[in-house]
Amino acid sequence: PPIKPGEDKVVQITDNVGKGMVKSMNESLSMPVMALGEEIDVTNMVALQKAVKASAEKTYGTKVTLTSFMVKAISLALNEHPIINSKFGPNDANPPQYTVFGSHNISIAIDTPYGLVVPNIKDCANLSVVEIQRELMRLAMDAKANKLKLPDIQGGTITLSNIGSIGTKDPRPIPFAGQAVIGCTGRTMTLPRYNEKMELVPRHIMHIRWVADHRHLDGATLARFSNSFKKYMETPGEWTLALR
Repeated sequence: PPIKPGEDKVVQITDNVGKGMVKSMNESLSMPVMALGEEIDVTNMVALQKAVKASAEKTYGTKVTLTSFMVKAISLALNEHPIINSKFGPNDANPPQYTVFGSHNISIAIDTPYGLVVPNIKDCANLSVVEIQRELMRLAMDAKANKLKLPDIQGGTITLSNIGSIGTKDPRPIPFAGQAVIGCTGRTMTLPRYNEKMELVPRHIMHIRWVADHRHLDGATLARFSNSFKKYMETPGEWTLALR
């Protein structure tokens, strides 16, 4: 029934997605974290995305979104900084320890009518951008139809949240228990920036914030990983040097 003016209403969280988020976030709050933000100039990447749009649809039968490029850029950066792809624990280990994951299973936050779900794209290091896009579309369709399977949810090693596609400029995410790092992007904005001739030109700018488990990751390590991600997103030509 509708809420009457001035009337409070207690809402019980009974759905599995909601209860899962409560459990996960309660566990995450036991994690001491540090965060840093970065500005990414995605002008060249947006141009690349537009340039390959027709070819991707004709040759592979799918469009390629900026999110898929970001997922692959994270994987390329993880190759340079594997400790980011890790988890701390168990908490009672003596001496303390952490695990570096062997696969890049990148979790993607997806908004659905049933709440936020975070399935993951398995083994991104060995997937092309087109293959990542196909898997992303499959996960999004299954998520919105409430048909995700347990293997889709389990096994994530690092998370990307593209909340900027909905709105907000400078998000501040919370890492999930069992992972060390989450990245969250703001919306892409057209803003004036100086070029090498000190002329103001319009550029596509996106902010990203990385939040990490501070028990085994320090600020310098996270900053170097962020710099690598920034490099791949701002200069797509770097991919030709890094891809196998």
